[in-house]
Amino acid sequence: MTQKEAIDHICRKYAVTIREKSYTFIPNMGRNDLAVLFYELGYRSGAEIGVEEGRYSEVLCKANPRLTLYCVDPWVVYPGYRSYFDQKKVDEYYSSAVQRLAGTGCIFIKAFSMEAVKRFGDRSIDFVFIDANHSFISVVEDIYYWSQKVRSGGIIAGHDYIRRRKPTSTHVIQAVNGFTDAYRIHPWFVTGHREKIESMERDDSHSWFWLVP
Repeated sequence: MTQKEAIDHICRKYAVTIREKSYTFIPNMGRNDLAVLFYELGYRSGAEIGVEEGRYSEVLCKANPRLTLYCVDPWVVYPGYRSYFDQKKVDEYYSSAVQRLAGTGCIFIKAFSMEAVKRFGDRSIDFVFIDANHSFISVVEDIYYWSQKVRSGGIIAGHDYIRRRKPTSTHVIQAVNGFTDAYRIHPWFVTGHREKIESMERDDSHSWFWLVP
């Protein structure tokens, strides 16, 4: 499916019209729905950057049983990010991820994002989902370098498109907004539920994505 065909599919499915400027918000689409969209678009290979306990990895694999998912995470404590966890806790996260994802098409890559990205050929995967270090520099680096690994018609996506009220090291909104503006990316989408929907598990953080030309 081409970029245009995929965008048309999204607009029909979620009854949205592309905005001329900025992003197009899809109010009735959660992060779990994004995993289903990957399946509908025929994606069979992807990378998740920032895995932790593998909860979203499991969602991706259940929605798409034929998926080969590269789970990229160093699973180590380092200054500046998650430094309030000790290594024992992070080791427990890794063990949980391995157990949770046993029998799926997950391939674990214990490495920092900028080390792992070098192992992939350009245009070699169908999508990337970025949910790792949320500092401005790290998010921009992840988007820039992992974008080169996604094929035409594939998707660049990520989590936590939110603005914190207090000073924080989470700069996803600033990084995504700046990147899409600098590289004139259009259209692009933000997903989420504005309000809590009965019987539906709400993802409190919005996700973002765009399709590769």
